[in-house]
Amino acid sequence: MLLAAPYQTIEISNISVLPYHTDKKERTVAPIHYAKNGLIMQGFTILSPPLVVTSYDASTNRLQLNTANNRVFANKIIAIQDLFSQSDSTLTFQRLCSPSSLTLYLFPSTPVHNSSETTTIANVKPGDTIRCVIRLHNLFRIGQVLRLQHSVPIIYGING
Repeated sequence: MLLAAPYQTIEISNISVLPYHTDKKERTVAPIHYAKNGLIMQGFTILSPPLVVTSYDASTNRLQLNTANNRVFANKIIAIQDLFSQSDSTLTFQRLCSPSSLTLYLFPSTPVHNSSETTTIANVKPGDTIRCVIRLHNLFRIGQVLRLQHSVPIIYGING
């Protein structure tokens, strides 16, 4: 079972970035923690509002979602990114979200659960509406670039 918090309940002040270390795959990562009411979680999971698909490119695994009509959500993700980019100002932070767009990376086989069937993200078309469960894991350093390690374990199709 996966515990996902609605984006409205995530408090930026409860997010912390731990020091960098080298993981089992020899990558430089800084774990993200979320602490609230005495509970400390490594990483955290956010439930998005319904978002409209702009595009999905299976060759790059890049999903583009329109956040223009969900400014509160976009602003929350931007605030989280700002916190992470301040954790090491010497690096360039690769942003996932702008005021009008959210970019997620996921495999073409990622399932999308609709009310009547399950399909894959590769079958989702521009204009479709989905909700994503977005898991934020670590900050991942590649050279002078800092990336937010994320996964999307669950996608719900709204109009499928």
